[in-house]
Amino acid sequence: MSKQNQIIVAIVAVVLVGLVAIFGVGQNTDQAEGNTDSAVENEIAQAPDPAGPAGTAAGQDDDLGALESPNPLGEIVLGQADAPVTIVEYSSLTCPHCGAFHRETLPELTKKYIDPGLVKVYFRPFPFDPYATAGAMLVHCVSPAARGSFLDILFKRQQQWIQAEQPMLALQGIAQQAGLSESDFVVCLKDQKRLDGIRNIQSRAADELGVRSTPTFFINGDKLEGNQPLAAFEKVLKPLLANARGAQ
Repeated sequence: MSKQNQIIVAIVAVVLVGLVAIFGVGQNTDQAEGNTDSAVENEIAQAPDPAGPAGTAAGQDDDLGALESPNPLGEIVLGQADAPVTIVEYSSLTCPHCGAFHRETLPELTKKYIDPGLVKVYFRPFPFDPYATAGAMLVHCVSPAARGSFLDILFKRQQQWIQAEQPMLALQGIAQQAGLSESDFVVCLKDQKRLDGIRNIQSRAADELGVRSTPTFFINGDKLEGNQPLAAFEKVLKPLLANARGAQ
């Protein structure tokens, strides 16, 4: 085994130890598939800049509930800050239903509701295995402007990197094209504060919101579970948007 592979294996072991305490909060029996190619860098460059309509904000207020407390690692948001409806998504990067949502339903939501300024979406990690946890940590290690795009690519290429012969090396390849060097990759996955931040998000969602599976969505606080079609979202969205227009 090469020295590089030995490092990656050691990192996986560290992440596994850190995850023991949080695996009991939910169940996910799904297996996803995943690989990378040189187009990743172009996809990141061409994707919408999360520092604009999709922003990142740090900080946490312990007096707020799990939905309202900002992600302690920095919020990842798609949409305009003044959008009247907020969707909070809890997802795992290795969950195939989460991947399907990001590949199929989210583009429709973006076109009809997010781009017009009607809806904004907060993406929060709820990983069920070491690979999903490693991916979530890496998302918060790339530059803030690239986080939304990197998250999107990990879901779009989920089947490739997860089913690769060595998923962590495949994940490292994507991270490198997102701007993380090999040493950055190692440092990121050894960061206990990032792991603790993800653990905090997941445990609060489980304890306070009853999240047990992924994806789970909260639309202005109303729970919607599973990879639902656009029509299921619209059933909740349309009355909320009608009320918002009536209040103007």
